[in-house]
Amino acid sequence: MTTDPRVAKQNRLDEVRALLEAFGNKYLTQELTTYAIRLWEHLARKRNCDVTKGKKEIWASAVVCVIARLNFLFDKKNRNYLPMDKIWEYFGTKRGMVSVRATEIEKVCKISLGQEGLCSEEISDQFTFIQLPNGMVIPRALAKKEGFI
Repeated sequence: MTTDPRVAKQNRLDEVRALLEAFGNKYLTQELTTYAIRLWEHLARKRNCDVTKGKKEIWASAVVCVIARLNFLFDKKNRNYLPMDKIWEYFGTKRGMVSVRATEIEKVCKISLGQEGLCSEEISDQFTFIQLPNGMVIPRALAKKEGFI
């Protein structure tokens, strides 16, 4: 008896989403939880990434790690500081597999620092550059501050 791949994929999407929501309720803000779920849903639409393979806990912890990296949550000075160990402990995963999977997610989704929709506007503005009419290139945050945009 074979299982319909679409059903298997939808089940995996729901399982990981539930894990992300539970983790988010315990350790993240609503905004950060939304980013994690958004990333998971984006990843699931990628044809070159089979989210039904591997453990759901590894997928969930890897998604959280990517969001944490993008939002500097591993920095102790961050008001939403989140130690890496908390992620591994919560999901019962190991650092090595989570790191490999997180890197895979970043590559497949072509994620870079300041990725809009996955990090706060403040962070995104710091890593997004715009070119002024005179040719000067400045961070979007500075352009906003100076009233250029």
